[in-house]
Amino acid sequence: MSAAVKARSREEYKAQEERLRAVWANPAGWRYWTSVNNYQIGLWYGSAAFAFMLFAGVLALLMRLQLAVPDNDFLSADFFNQAFTLHGTVMMFLFAVPIFEAVAIFLLPPMLGAREMPFPRLGAFSFWSFLLGGIFVCGSIFFNAAPSAGWFMYPPLATDKEFSGIGADIWLLGLSFIEVASIAAAVELIVGIMKCRAPGMRINLMPLFAWYLLI
Repeated sequence: MSAAVKARSREEYKAQEERLRAVWANPAGWRYWTSVNNYQIGLWYGSAAFAFMLFAGVLALLMRLQLAVPDNDFLSADFFNQAFTLHGTVMMFLFAVPIFEAVAIFLLPPMLGAREMPFPRLGAFSFWSFLLGGIFVCGSIFFNAAPSAGWFMYPPLATDKEFSGIGADIWLLGLSFIEVASIAAAVELIVGIMKCRAPGMRINLMPLFAWYLLI
């Protein structure tokens, strides 16, 4: 191969690398929130999950203050039930699962030898759907419209006879967004594990964390 051809190949490779780096870089200004970088999405997931955990911690402190002494009237019975329901909902659906997804989105690509997750826009959709559902569910308590039938929402506590109001509807609608986000994240992780492994990395050679995610 002549020197001119080699120089041209190096220039083309460098130009392609610069184009890819421009795509991978986080946008500046308000467009930062439109980023589809998997590391950024993982950071957003972790930060949002931590914020929801703090919210659940405040609810737990309020419940403990109510239970500190007998016949305490610090919280009304209805607000206590709402706080109890939201605390369980947040810790299960808005912290435990999302923090696991955040670590997975952040760590899986380098473990597999991949630059990105297979569907960056699906990852961004997953995060924003999760955040919207979480804000919708948690914000209901400020309008006295939070669910108060327990985070498990089992009947008969969640039926119209025992539980009136729109709290159950808000809970179900918010969790619909949250579960759509979980399904989208699961699709991205499974496809990433199956299709984005480095050359030569057979499925039986994957790190244990990747196996754990797949199973």
